[in-house]
Amino acid sequence: MNIIGGKSATQLIECVDRLSDAYRAGPTYLGVVRILFALYVIARPVDYEWAGKVPAAFFQPAPGPFSWLDHAPAPAFLLGLEITRLVLAVALLIGYRTVGVSFAMAIVLVTGSGIANSFGKVDHFILFEILPFAMAAAGWGAALSLDAHRAKNSHRARPISRGLPILMWAMTVAFALFTAALPKAISGWLDPSREATRGFVARDIVDPTKVGPLTSRVFQIDSEWFWKLLDYATIVAEGWLIVLVLFPVLFRIGIAIILVFHLGVYLTLGIEFDSYLFVYLPFFSAPAMWLVNRITGSLLRGAPESTSVAAVDRRSSNPPGSQESYSI
Repeated sequence: MNIIGGKSATQLIECVDRLSDAYRAGPTYLGVVRILFALYVIARPVDYEWAGKVPAAFFQPAPGPFSWLDHAPAPAFLLGLEITRLVLAVALLIGYRTVGVSFAMAIVLVTGSGIANSFGKVDHFILFEILPFAMAAAGWGAALSLDAHRAKNSHRARPISRGLPILMWAMTVAFALFTAALPKAISGWLDPSREATRGFVARDIVDPTKVGPLTSRVFQIDSEWFWKLLDYATIVAEGWLIVLVLFPVLFRIGIAIILVFHLGVYLTLGIEFDSYLFVYLPFFSAPAMWLVNRITGSLLRGAPESTSVAAVDRRSSNPPGSQESYSI
């Protein structure tokens, strides 16, 4: 029995190792994701101060740590939170003490969002707010950062990228989307006689507080097959990732479909999910770097011989199987 149990444990570890390696993102790619994330936070700051100006009677946080508060913090505190977010974003941008700064950034984003969503409105951007936690563990400060530069100059061990945190992030994203699909499936979206998606579009037509660029045009489509297919496609697109996470290539395809789904939601319902690009970017390291290698390879084939030789010499410095080598 112990032998069987030990063999099963070994097989499980080997499976996790294979998946982790398949999901591992290159340090340079993660560095680019970190820089883009920091620029996004700087360029599109979320306002927290307004929450401190709302009467305490309207402060009704959901169950959790924010329910311990009797009222929203003072505007001065929330302004300090925004300033802290800016400072942390700049530190992330240059890659200074990336791990600690990433953890602090996630705490600030979750705190600000938790307070802002304690008045009845609830958003769906928690994955964006906790992304720095996962990416710090994955090693998005291992390249294009002051941390990597200092480690190189001081001959210390350079930061590396890790695959297991990306695998765990994939599982987190898949589970989050599954929790969105399950309520739909059990609340009537699978009923052939109901057109749930069309109902949401009709609601926005009646109350056009927030509509998408194509809301009116899409609503004019009078096809039961079209609307029912959208209901089914939504549930499948959100729900099947919980299984596809075991198959990295298929999971990436599923995430690409989700991106198309988010675009459709924006066009028809006006709900923006631009921040979720960062939630999904870590999964596309392999195809992105493969594409870069193909493009640079094509350019080098047309370059002068001396340039091509120099490039080959640089590539030879990365042994086969290194974290900067990719294949699909």
